[in-house]
Amino acid sequence: MRFGPTPWKCSICGHENAMAKQYCQECNSEPRVTLTDGTQVFPEHTDLKSNGQQLGYKVRADEERAKGFVRPVRRSYKHLKCGTVTRMGQTLAETYARNPKFYSGTFCCGCGTHFPVGAEGEFVWDGSDERVGT
Repeated sequence: MRFGPTPWKCSICGHENAMAKQYCQECNSEPRVTLTDGTQVFPEHTDLKSNGQQLGYKVRADEERAKGFVRPVRRSYKHLKCGTVTRMGQTLAETYARNPKFYSGTFCCGCGTHFPVGAEGEFVWDGSDERVGT
């Protein structure tokens, strides 16, 4: 896997786009997403299970993640409010590494619910002060 800003090729029209662009400049489509298990996204994927997690989580598709990352692949983050460290699966971690701003929130295993990420978010990468989603 490459590390650093890399362009992405649109899976619809083939146009090569700058990494910072979230939509294809040529056909206005966005990079393909799937659920963490590789299946197609379905409308109810955001419904919650009894443990507070969603039925499914969107990730960048395999071919998008294979293009490289702009951040390191990190699998654990800490919730600043409760101190719990949550570990995520590889496809979620690679999606954060490919596009750190892909998600607006993430799950805390200690609290059993989702909270915001980003510069004003409630999580840092485990072992650092860097905010998740920045």
